Amino acid sequence: MIDVSAIGWKEAALLALVILATYMGYALMRLSTLNARREQPAPEPLADPDPPTIVPAAPALGPDDIEALLDTLLDRRLAPLMQQMEIRLDQAELRIDELGRRVETVNQLPPVAPQYSEALSLAARGLSAEDIADQCEMSVGEAELVRTLAKSRGMGGGEET
Repeated sequence: MIDVSAIGWKEAALLALVILATYMGYALMRLSTLNARREQPAPEPLADPDPPTIVPAAPALGPDDIEALLDTLLDRRLAPLMQQMEIRLDQAELRIDELGRRVETVNQLPPVAPQYSEALSLAARGLSAEDIADQCEMSVGEAELVRTLAKSRGMGGGEET
């Protein structure tokens, strides 16, 4: 018994190609016999006809040839896709490297007291000192200090509005 799960895509493609070629041969044979039946044979002339021209048959492709042909076709089809994937992978690696540098920078910064973490995130979004003071229930002076800290860490804290 053949283990079907052990058949790879190349073997399956080769099998499909062999089945297709067999079917095409069978269909051509049936078509030629049907055409032969429809046509009434003409009476043969008494003179010798021209000798038949022998046309050499195309060489049959072996399994290795078919596999090589399939590999070539797949390479042509997959090469542009692989190039696109490599470009996207390079871009993703650059982004990961940038994120790694940012994480290292954040890890090197001194920790912020928990009561100021929300104020720091608001300052990073660019809120004014008055808005930060209102939302975090702190003085405007503390909020300005938090904005200055956010600027020094490169977290935003744009100009006051």
